[in-house]
Amino acid sequence: MNDAANTTTMRIGLNVPLFISSLCAMLIGAPLLGLIGVWGFLVQGKAVPSFLKVLHAHICWWSLIIVIASLIVPHLSLKPLVKRLITWGSFLLIPVYVILMTMHYTMAHPYVLSLGALGSFYVSFPGVGIFICESGFFAVMIALGLLAAGVKIPLLTDEKGELSRYEISSPVEIPRKSFLGYSFFLTIAVIVGFIILFVFTLQHKAISPAALVQLHTHLGIFAVGLVMVPLAMSAVGAKKEKILFASTLGNTTVFLTFVGLLIFIFLKTHSIVWIAPGLLYVFLLFFGWYSVWGNFGLRDGINHFVRSALIFIWSAMLLYALVGPLLGLLYDTHPNLTVTYKQSGSTATGIYQSAGSGNQLHVGEYPDLEHYPGTAPVKSTPRGLENLHLSPASWSHVAIFWLIILLIFGEGILKAIGRPTLIFFLAVTIAQAPFFNSIGRIGAWLDIKGGPGPLYLVGHPLKTLNIIMLIIVMLLWMRKIKERA
Repeated sequence: MNDAANTTTMRIGLNVPLFISSLCAMLIGAPLLGLIGVWGFLVQGKAVPSFLKVLHAHICWWSLIIVIASLIVPHLSLKPLVKRLITWGSFLLIPVYVILMTMHYTMAHPYVLSLGALGSFYVSFPGVGIFICESGFFAVMIALGLLAAGVKIPLLTDEKGELSRYEISSPVEIPRKSFLGYSFFLTIAVIVGFIILFVFTLQHKAISPAALVQLHTHLGIFAVGLVMVPLAMSAVGAKKEKILFASTLGNTTVFLTFVGLLIFIFLKTHSIVWIAPGLLYVFLLFFGWYSVWGNFGLRDGINHFVRSALIFIWSAMLLYALVGPLLGLLYDTHPNLTVTYKQSGSTATGIYQSAGSGNQLHVGEYPDLEHYPGTAPVKSTPRGLENLHLSPASWSHVAIFWLIILLIFGEGILKAIGRPTLIFFLAVTIAQAPFFNSIGRIGAWLDIKGGPGPLYLVGHPLKTLNIIMLIIVMLLWMRKIKERA
């Protein structure tokens, strides 16, 4: 089983242990760290520590990178030892990363390394471990993406390329160019992240211009979308030429967004230069949503209930995504402005002056770590809209990948464990969790009494339930396969 001969498309499978590791990562990143932030700080009116918010965001998005790896590893013809190292490494890396990050930021006196003109860096032994974890993780994940794109890396591959016991094949294929764009833009996002780390974070300086954060996050998120859209289209049975068009459109759109962000940052133009191509990326999402309805073809035997759940949450995600361009056009109009943090009065550079006394909308510069003010209040402020854009949209990406996996592999896995009807329960709850998240975000922005309740009391429990149920299902399937063997 060597798919290397197919030079234009990459076949999709599922490495179940690696998928379980992504679920465990999400369990740590979302319910554990996220709820520590909510109930340990936010509900008590305290500022959530900056490093805890970073951990929460990083691990949740890294889990999606692991999901993508779990879908491509079966048909990459990797050496068995390499597969095992990737799987066990994914299980171990996330908890180690959390422990090291917590140790670094709770140390009373981290070592200050002065490098003259380069600056003074707050370093520690746990911090060195953090860098090793981050660089090692992305080196491996980008290498897997390049292999899926057709790039040869001889040390990792084996010509035999047999499926392991806990891997499943599928007829779904997507263009290799999707993985080429995914690997390229993910690499740029990681490089920008390390630049932010060394130039600003480790020196306890405010990130300037603030739009560097947008360059880092949006390229990373868009890179994931370059795989998500063609994958969903192929899963429902869209025509190959439409999938190829989506792949080409996605790579072009993200490249134009990248160029637009560079112009915005370095030439200090209006935000429209990157918002416009960013809207083209939203069109790519719309194109994928349109195809899920079956307008470009529908494969036989598809589970229409799961497909309906996919349509539902994808529809909602389009609305969450459109909040981003609105924020960029109305508030983040200069590369050194952000709506994320508390602000008082005008900014130091005088870029933004709010009406009335003080900065009511909390639009201003990025804060330094020495004087972290906490995030801005959400009531009737751009920060409330940013929450609606970031959190439900992120949850929706996760839900879409899980539903795609259910659509391709769900019926076979659930029949094997004797619970075929469980697919209906999973489809409903997976699609509902991000939706209740958005209801809570809207309620908080409108300042309705108990407004965030749907997020805290419905969205979070559903998300946690989804993760635990999927882990249990996959473990039961592995036990069945072992018994049959």
